[in-house]
Amino acid sequence: MQAKSNQWNNNLAFLLAATGSAVGLGNIWGFPYKAGENGGGLFVLLYMFFVVVLGLPVFMAEVFIGKKGKANPVSAVENLAKSSNSSRSWNLVGYSGILASLLIAGYYAVIAGLVINYGFISLAGFGELDPAVVYATEVSSFWEMTFWFSLFLVGSGIVVGFGIDKGIESAMRILLPMLFVLVLLLVGYGAIKGDMPSALNYLFSWKADQFNAGTIQAAVGQAFFSLSIGMGTLMAFGSYMPKNQTVSKASVIVVTADTGVALFAGLAIFPLVFFFALDPTAGTELVFKTMTTAFAEMGTLGQFIGPLFYFLLAVAAFSSMISILEPSVVFVSEKFSVSRFKAAFIIVVVCFFLSLVSVAGFNVWKDVTIGALDNPFEAMKYLADDFLLLLVGTGISVFVGWRLENTINSDVMGLENKFLLNLWVFVLKWVSPISLLTIWTLGNLQILFGISFF
Repeated sequence: MQAKSNQWNNNLAFLLAATGSAVGLGNIWGFPYKAGENGGGLFVLLYMFFVVVLGLPVFMAEVFIGKKGKANPVSAVENLAKSSNSSRSWNLVGYSGILASLLIAGYYAVIAGLVINYGFISLAGFGELDPAVVYATEVSSFWEMTFWFSLFLVGSGIVVGFGIDKGIESAMRILLPMLFVLVLLLVGYGAIKGDMPSALNYLFSWKADQFNAGTIQAAVGQAFFSLSIGMGTLMAFGSYMPKNQTVSKASVIVVTADTGVALFAGLAIFPLVFFFALDPTAGTELVFKTMTTAFAEMGTLGQFIGPLFYFLLAVAAFSSMISILEPSVVFVSEKFSVSRFKAAFIIVVVCFFLSLVSVAGFNVWKDVTIGALDNPFEAMKYLADDFLLLLVGTGISVFVGWRLENTINSDVMGLENKFLLNLWVFVLKWVSPISLLTIWTLGNLQILFGISFF
């Protein structure tokens, strides 16, 4: 195994990388469409609740594993298991996180490729074209979608191959400020030109009739996906943290920034949706069918706003994708003693074949159902987001709360207040494992088998 010499150049570097990982398509594509599908304000309120109660504590726990274990996700868990006289089998937490990240990369690249394609289409303007026809045409071509996701995947792999200094850190210093500026510009436009009061009412009003186990699971899954919890990314990035950087302070900053971008994304999209009387429940097609209709209605101005919107999505996708690939790349590099570029090449090839399956879910296999799930794309997304991430999050909570309790200290965590430190451990021991497993069980029973208890 190769010795680890990589470390962020300073405290800001970790914040940029972790925020870039968290802020991505999950915020700007995933959050709005899931909010639309799950009752608007109900989903948003549940999402914010779970970010604070479950997301932040587990986020801190995953970063803690990386910082203390000082290795790739699998080896970090193994190192800490050994030092705490625990079973080596805890490395299943690391392996499961890497599996989740690969599955996410497999479908994420496809959506990102479609976003890039739409950016070029919007430059020419949609004119009188029917957005539904444009979307159907674009997703019907297996080879065209393959071209776009391959372009995105190769670009992401190259950046990861350069390492954390010349690759990830340098990219984030450019991408992240650009992302925040673009989000704020689009929110400003939505406030001026769109129906902001309707958007605010939709996003922040409680709709009790939508309350069910599926909505709860979607909110938790979105919180974990958006924060990059359970993918191994936070363990990898935590292993590069400088000694003087505390886990709690860094985690709060990243979680706050990520949640803010998700809410701003909703405030950028839904004012236009309601102003043009479009469907807020359009699902995964919201940013493609619905938003292109809005851009077409804007006329000449839409030819400027449209490309800007899809450029924002592409930047968000790229910042997250290079982080999603990192845990797999560093694992292969360390485990098999190969260069980062060789490891990145291997992982990109694996993700390429996973993406082919995902692409097929839009066209050649679009009618192939997998259990209660509509197609391979939806199955891959569900398996990663709502199935694996919650299980890995549970494993992280139990491992840190029960097996590593004696290794936790206030210096590493940055929690000088003993009550807060004990509260965090209590949440990891009891609150998050019980909550996550209950939500996971009830959600899967409803979504996969149609069994609902409320």
